Amino acid sequence: MKHILTTFIGFILTFMASLAFAADPFTVVGIPVDATGETPIEAQTLAIQDGQARAAKAIVERLTLAGERAVRPMAPIEVETAAKMIRALEIANEKRSNNRYLGDITVAFNPSEVQKYLKANGLNMVATQARTRLVLPVLEGQPLWSMNPWALVWQDGRYSHALTPIKSLGLGEGDDSLISSSEASAMDINALKRVGSRFGVDQILIVGTSGGLTANVTDIALDTGQKRDLGFVSGADFQDLANQVVGNLEADWKQASVSTAENAVSMAVSVLYDGHSEWLRLKDAINGSAQIQDARLDALSKDGALMTITYGGDMARLRNELSFKGVDVRNDPSLGVVLARTGRF
Repeated sequence: MKHILTTFIGFILTFMASLAFAADPFTVVGIPVDATGETPIEAQTLAIQDGQARAAKAIVERLTLAGERAVRPMAPIEVETAAKMIRALEIANEKRSNNRYLGDITVAFNPSEVQKYLKANGLNMVATQARTRLVLPVLEGQPLWSMNPWALVWQDGRYSHALTPIKSLGLGEGDDSLISSSEASAMDINALKRVGSRFGVDQILIVGTSGGLTANVTDIALDTGQKRDLGFVSGADFQDLANQVVGNLEADWKQASVSTAENAVSMAVSVLYDGHSEWLRLKDAINGSAQIQDARLDALSKDGALMTITYGGDMARLRNELSFKGVDVRNDPSLGVVLARTGRF
């Protein structure tokens, strides 16, 4: 019992912090916990210890490739190991009795500790995030802005921490004059641009279901016009269906963005822009690229920069990743490889 009480004191200090977590990929939201014990404190401690271990498992799965985990299977994460990786914790929806404790926990992990754990287990960490998508959860027969069960599972913010961050519709922030369910289903580009402008995004994910537990998923880049049909996804319930949609997106992103040091290639590039703010956006996209391992600024002017970048060796993957960040990669007869905002050429 002494160990449980000591651990609980550490927990309670974290509870009282009332932390707000930024939408970084090292945070796991909404882990349900439920345990019984001889005392209320024991029940709570056991519940949260189990939740921490499951949150640690979730963060490992989020930040690593399934193929690598398959060839390097790990033992289940122990409570003490999970605790060492955690930097903060919040609790919501608490219910308790004399011998039972229930709640939902949000766990923020320390990036360096997570990386250390993954390295010790022979796994590479993929922590680069794609740009934010707005999800349009279309449920046949229901208005897009209604409090229907398919819309509600996207509302708690858990997917904002994904490697492919998801922003949800504010159910009280619009109506059919902005975009309707039929316009979303038809992928009406003018309506999609209106809602993208309202919510400040250039990427929209349409997930449509007729009321069953299978959704058709389409990913649309508003600035490039690029559309990808990601096919049908199924789940056990609406929450699981949303989890599967985001999990598939993350797996696709990780596979497309991972690069290996042994295939690295260095090359000179020209970066073209119209003004300082555009240069800053391009620089952020370059620095935030999972494909680009190093970027050196060689020269800078008011409308262009010369850089030397080191990337993973697969130009198609580099182009694909940067295109979803609003950056075109072109070959110019006089300038060589050129990077510029999408639509500039």
